[in-house]
Amino acid sequence: MLCFTKLLQKPAKPVLLIVLFLLLSSKATADEAADIAAVEQAARQWIELYTGGDLDRLMDLYTEDAIVALHGRPALRGVDQVRDFFAPGMGKSRVTFEIDIEEIQIHGDTAHLLSKYYLTAEPVNGGEVYRDAGRSLIIYKRNEDNEWKLYLDIDQATPDAQFQ
Repeated sequence: MLCFTKLLQKPAKPVLLIVLFLLLSSKATADEAADIAAVEQAARQWIELYTGGDLDRLMDLYTEDAIVALHGRPALRGVDQVRDFFAPGMGKSRVTFEIDIEEIQIHGDTAHLLSKYYLTAEPVNGGEVYRDAGRSLIIYKRNEDNEWKLYLDIDQATPDAQFQ
């Protein structure tokens, strides 16, 4: 450390500080970009499993203490309540689910994803097609295996996210 301190006392001090800052910030930027990509991939995996009707693997994407608050319904608390909500409808409709990601931010081991969503469910045995559009705020938590798990999902109807 003595050598580093003496080096900083030389006229090159500002240049070294800038180089050190750039090295540290580029690593942080690269880590954040990887985390953002991982959160987006977690969202895409949710869509794949939901539209494919794979309830067990879908539930693996949630934390045990997950909270899901869908507009017009009481909040679901815990992965068991989330499972109980999704189970009756899984595999009974041809589902399309699209998102328009507006923002992903990483805050340490927590991340949020804000998006518009568009859901269409056409019953396989006929019947009325269900459509829902709105905005979601999803909070992810990074677990000990470095996986992003869905902790909080709040959906709401909004006039700027509607089917055309």
